[in-house]
Amino acid sequence: MVGAIVGHLVGDYLLQNDWMALNKKSHSLPCLVHCVIWSVCVCVFGGVFSWLVFSLLLATHFLQDRTSIVRWWMSFCGQDKFASGPCAPWSIIVVDNVWHILTIWVLWTWLV
Repeated sequence: MVGAIVGHLVGDYLLQNDWMALNKKSHSLPCLVHCVIWSVCVCVFGGVFSWLVFSLLLATHFLQDRTSIVRWWMSFCGQDKFASGPCAPWSIIVVDNVWHILTIWVLWTWLV
């Protein structure tokens, strides 16, 4: 599972370019390209070659990156000031990453 988390970091930070990062919230194509690259990185670094795992990674990452679900979660949990105050945008980035890593943990625990 450590390899999958390394793949998460590579796919989300080292291989995400400006076009993806700046457009993924407003356009599906850059989000999809980013999510495919990210999912491949997680699977390759994690040593898992399963269409089911790949598809679930892709779907959950797309949902998270294309929508405002992370911000909604923070509001739901009473973290509005955490999300918009002096800690922003890093607080949102950290919560986003925790959700990605939690997704990886769930998939590696239940399906791998």
